[in-house]
Amino acid sequence: MTLLLTNDDLEQVLDMPRSLAALEPAYRALGQGQAVLRPQSQTYLPGPLPNSSYCLKSVEGGSQELGVMAIRLTSDVLRGREVNGTFRREKVAAAPGGRFLGLVLLFSIETGELLAIMPDGIIQRLRVGAASALAADRLARANAAAVGLIGAGNQAAAQLRGLAAVRRLQQVRVFSPTAERREAFCLAMERELGLPIEPAASAHEAVAGADIVAAATNSGRPVLEAEWLQPGMHVSFIREFEASDEALARADILAVHTKQGEIDHCTPVGREDLADLQRGRGYPWHQHPELSELVAGSAPGRDSDSQLTMFMNNFGIGIQFAVLGAAGMREARARGLGQDIPSDWFLESLQP
Repeated sequence: MTLLLTNDDLEQVLDMPRSLAALEPAYRALGQGQAVLRPQSQTYLPGPLPNSSYCLKSVEGGSQELGVMAIRLTSDVLRGREVNGTFRREKVAAAPGGRFLGLVLLFSIETGELLAIMPDGIIQRLRVGAASALAADRLARANAAAVGLIGAGNQAAAQLRGLAAVRRLQQVRVFSPTAERREAFCLAMERELGLPIEPAASAHEAVAGADIVAAATNSGRPVLEAEWLQPGMHVSFIREFEASDEALARADILAVHTKQGEIDHCTPVGREDLADLQRGRGYPWHQHPELSELVAGSAPGRDSDSQLTMFMNNFGIGIQFAVLGAAGMREARARGLGQDIPSDWFLESLQP
């Protein structure tokens, strides 16, 4: 049988501590050459709205130890727009009911059958926050306690949950362009984490005096100035365009999520403008260690409290979806969650 899961099911069986525990050995296996993944592919067509594009995105990965191979697919309408003077590239909730479509499919490496189908929403939030947290665990100072957070959305919340799991946080300051949004975010996260979390009037105010700086935005432009960064900080960017070249040049250690190469962008002839902003700058990622090397111990982490460290470009890789998808599937089965559908629906007797 193939297990069909919802985000509600996955939210019951996956959280940040479980995600960290599952992903850490997977990154170690990846760093030791015992897991596989394919670079992300994005295929574009003009979208249905002004200044929009349609993108089908896929990424895959797995390992023998997991016993599964996963593919993550998203079918997105994307649009660029100005928000408070900042250009943002956003997903449009264009599907029926104002929703999105993202799927994780798990396949058995023993039989080839489809084991599970699930949405990617809960996994997407957890995998980003967990990857940043694992990097911070290797790169932030052991006594790091103050966080400056830029962003107040779901990914910003995941960043805080991950950092709180690897460091004893004592203070968090948050900036996002909309005052009401950042204030509501601070109240909700303070209740959840039991930490003093305060809204900041500017990005500079959020960053000043922080031990860890985390950017979690949709911005298409840099969100902090290089001169704000101080020795001893650890700085994390989810998206490339959140960081300026000047900021990156300040790092004593810069680690990247993966150096698997450029995303494969495919657009109609003459329509390169449709491609996502992400990784469009051609930064030489291959020159820096990746997270799996830090976790495996083949690349050095912080060795001085005065170093300025950075973690960069936390876009999705297939092994994350294989690990968290498999963990979610197995725990959901143990708890009787989800709906079984016949595997025969997806099998055929004709050999291609």
